[in-house]
Amino acid sequence: MKIEYYGERRAIMRIKTILKTKNGELKQGNNIDVLRQIENNSIDSCISDFPYDLKFMGRKWDNTGDFYNWCYERAKPLYRVMKAGGYVLIFGHPKTNHRMKCAFEDAGFQIVEEIDWIYGSGFPKNQDISKLFDKKAGVKRIDKDIPVTNLAKQWNGWKTSGLKPAKEIITVFQKPLEGTYCDNIEKWNCGAMNIDACRIGINEIKTNGVRNGDGISLGWSNYKSKKDYEGDTHIGRFPANIILDDVMGKILDEQSGISKSTNNIRHNKQSIYAESNTRKYGKYNDCDSCGFSDEGGASRYFLSVNFEEEDFAPFYYCSKPTKKEKGTDNKHVTVKPKKLIKWLIKLVTPKDGYTIDVTAGSGTHAVAVEELNKEEGYNLKWLDIELLNTEKEPYCDIAKKRIENVINN
Repeated sequence: MKIEYYGERRAIMRIKTILKTKNGELKQGNNIDVLRQIENNSIDSCISDFPYDLKFMGRKWDNTGDFYNWCYERAKPLYRVMKAGGYVLIFGHPKTNHRMKCAFEDAGFQIVEEIDWIYGSGFPKNQDISKLFDKKAGVKRIDKDIPVTNLAKQWNGWKTSGLKPAKEIITVFQKPLEGTYCDNIEKWNCGAMNIDACRIGINEIKTNGVRNGDGISLGWSNYKSKKDYEGDTHIGRFPANIILDDVMGKILDEQSGISKSTNNIRHNKQSIYAESNTRKYGKYNDCDSCGFSDEGGASRYFLSVNFEEEDFAPFYYCSKPTKKEKGTDNKHVTVKPKKLIKWLIKLVTPKDGYTIDVTAGSGTHAVAVEELNKEEGYNLKWLDIELLNTEKEPYCDIAKKRIENVINN
């Protein structure tokens, strides 16, 4: 691929279209350069997994050198191409997320929400202080778990800084509205969150009790609302800003035990047509605090993906993607689950909107969009941008294959 240079800061790569479908494009190139080709105020949503700048597994793409500036250089063109009220959702890490947030705020975006994706599959990466002291002293342990030197014995059980990683942060940015919510929606057809499409249990409520050791839910029960009115509880619980995988949901239920919720009704008649601050689609944000008269573990209050009856689960469970979902040839090391990306797209993107991913990796965003269009009646346009397509990291080729599999099957 031809590389041209300008200034002293970076190279400009020729942009290459890897795949073009009826609904979108996969492009290889520097995302800053590709963003330059996009019209002002044309994008409804952007959902991307930025580098965390932790030098993860020695990958060059996770070592930006200056993470704030790296983010700012992308936040500025994103601000230009986003519609007023458009949302940008970026995955981040607790150690570096603050720099990304500052960059996006300085570029003009507002922080409107933070979603925590909590999982049980993280692995601690600490070093054993006791072993480090023995190693420093040149002492070889007879038993690897028994310290030898005095300092090793004194500091036995201590580790280097850091706890077991169990969450990723999804920061929700929004380009400021033009006028009121109603003004902005009428002009730009975006700016609200589609709460009803993302409720917990969108058809009818089933609640799970404490689950047993094999992960099977105990005590599932149907729920039918006693009253039938718009915003009633039969459409599901209001989504929370926490997403769990099945492991963490099970742990939460075991700790909480079984509790029972009431069916008390609290009306909250705020209308987007009445210039309220709600971001909910629909006439009234009515009775979002209604009870369900159900019982079960605490996980029923949150949304679930990775569950046998996932459409009805009251927690949003979302485990990391399986090998089957990623594909046998997928070498990417930070693939996000397809169901999570679908849920995020549905939350912030109109059904006929335009959504992009500026760090596409192996193409999960495009796969999610194509499946929403194919299976759920959406008519979304998409653009995925990925820089790497080398022998060791052939991410564009992997993404192309995954997208084509959705379209052709």
